[in-house]
Amino acid sequence: MSRPAERYAQILDQIIAPFDLSHDFGRKRAYEAAIDYARQNLLADPHANDFLKTAATRLGFAAISFDELENRVKVPKNAWLDMWISDEDDEVALTGTKEGIQYLIDLLTHLRDAGDPEQHVHLDRGLLPMTESSANLVLFKEEESWFTGAGAEAAQDFPQREIDPKQIYAIQFIHYPPDDLPISAHKLYRVLKVEDDDGYSPSVKEFGDGSETRYYKFTFVADNDDRFTYSFHLDDPAVNYFTHREILKLAMRSV
Repeated sequence: MSRPAERYAQILDQIIAPFDLSHDFGRKRAYEAAIDYARQNLLADPHANDFLKTAATRLGFAAISFDELENRVKVPKNAWLDMWISDEDDEVALTGTKEGIQYLIDLLTHLRDAGDPEQHVHLDRGLLPMTESSANLVLFKEEESWFTGAGAEAAQDFPQREIDPKQIYAIQFIHYPPDDLPISAHKLYRVLKVEDDDGYSPSVKEFGDGSETRYYKFTFVADNDDRFTYSFHLDDPAVNYFTHREILKLAMRSV
């Protein structure tokens, strides 16, 4: 057991000690107390979700997680960042003030140390510290095998996202979207319907590194207000998928 895990096990022992764990009501109150402790003391701790997972396992509940790393780092005064993408030179430029660069360093440090593999960071255009003219920036952490494919033959074709296709509410393209679709990179598109793909869809964004069984057909409204049905791979890193819960979180951040 790692040192943080040992420390959190001791803290959890102290938190749940006053509760009667022989029945569901007592375990529920103990779990709520553990969540309150994490919310008050561990929001800035990269191992907060490890603590919550330990508590959930010990008490027999589904684990919750604090999945917005950006909430753990306060945006300092005079912090500005701007992401510029050239359409001609295939070039990206990230510009920041001293405070903005330090904020990004702090975010990346939390992302580096996060124990939850699903953790990622959204920095959206027009929301501090990003400028109104900036592109959106999304930061992910992946294992080396995500880039090299090493060991994929022994496990699976490509690291699979843990996502229920039927829960996908919106879709976003990180890199260049298909040329035959009137859509834009980084923009969110409302998904109207998700269907199983039979492997014979005439419109598909190919992803050769993934399993053939991970394609799904998505119906959504494009920039010209027309409906399109197109097949995308769930594990394609050029495509982001969002549940309704994640969209609500993004909306709350912009208020």
